[in-house]
Amino acid sequence: MNLMYIAIFLMAIAFAIVSIYIAKILVRVSSVLSTLGLTLEKVESQLDDSITNVESMIIETEQTVMDVERKLLATEGLFTMVSNIGDSSLMVSEQIRISTKSSAQDPRQSRFNPVVRVIQFGEFASVLFRSWHRGSKPIR
Repeated sequence: MNLMYIAIFLMAIAFAIVSIYIAKILVRVSSVLSTLGLTLEKVESQLDDSITNVESMIIETEQTVMDVERKLLATEGLFTMVSNIGDSSLMVSEQIRISTKSSAQDPRQSRFNPVVRVIQFGEFASVLFRSWHRGSKPIR
């Protein structure tokens, strides 16, 4: 019978040790869960702030896109005008090409070649002198 009491006593001690160990584990789990709860609250508030910031950024982006669209519509006339100028320039250059082609074939124009050469050399000398004069100025 004494042996039985000793066995029951040892089982009670083992049960007490296991109970204390489980209680400590449960306290630690409780601590971790409370910390996790606080962390999740912080994440939730940061997520709310991020969503608010993203919403304001989307609104600003929409305003920027609308502004760019208005400005592009305003420049449409400019591009049409540039296109018209290009077409006009093409027509003028075509007419000049036709005129110069016909004048180049005219035998009477050959007597003006020396005069044209003098004008070309004069223009070349003028450009050369201006670039030389511009290069000789001190840099400030």
